Amino acid sequence: MSLGLSDHKAAKRRRWRLIRWLFTLAFVAVLGAASYRGGSELARREVSRLQQEVGALTTDIAALREENVQLQEQAEAARLSEAQWQKRFEAEVPTGKSRELLALIEAQTEKGADPARIEFLVGAAANERSCEDLPKTKRFLVRTPLYEGANDAVTFGDNAIVVTAQGESATDADGNPEAWFDPAKPVTLSFIGLGGGGSEVSGVLPLHHSVVRGDKEYRFSIVAAERQGFVSATEERCAYP
Repeated sequence: MSLGLSDHKAAKRRRWRLIRWLFTLAFVAVLGAASYRGGSELARREVSRLQQEVGALTTDIAALREENVQLQEQAEAARLSEAQWQKRFEAEVPTGKSRELLALIEAQTEKGADPARIEFLVGAAANERSCEDLPKTKRFLVRTPLYEGANDAVTFGDNAIVVTAQGESATDADGNPEAWFDPAKPVTLSFIGLGGGGSEVSGVLPLHHSVVRGDKEYRFSIVAAERQGFVSATEERCAYP
């Protein structure tokens, strides 16, 4: 009787152990399934997020490539424009002697020269000039702050043009001013017409100047003379224009 009861209890304990084991196994299986589903969902979400990032990056890369292409096109257009402007500059901006002549014309215009007259003179320069074969040379004293008197003027053009010169005094070894002019410093030459009117030119000798009266052009070249205090003025008379 005791033996049967003991067997019955042992069997009952085995059933409970089996039930607990099956319950534990089922719980683990349910937990594993839930974890799998949760992990799968998280993985799916992560994959979806990464795909969105990849799509955004792909769009950004495409936009950057398009911008790069546009920048390259703009750079190429700028290079072409620069080359065109350089070519135009070289073709239109004068150089060498032409540039010097343009600067001279601008300087004379700023001094009040008539642009129409300058245009006329430039056009006339292309014509063959007819000049007398015997230029005339005359010598005269340059006026200074310490000297103005005899032999300080000469006439040309049948006494129709009076030429004078004003300069700075030379100095002796002690720095004291002399009566004669210093040929190393600028002088001012005046060309006065008979009856009034005239023109001037200034600078360091030699100097050149042209005076037009009627149908004649008087071309002057003025240089320092060998004799102290004097200058020599040479006149060339030509038909005008």
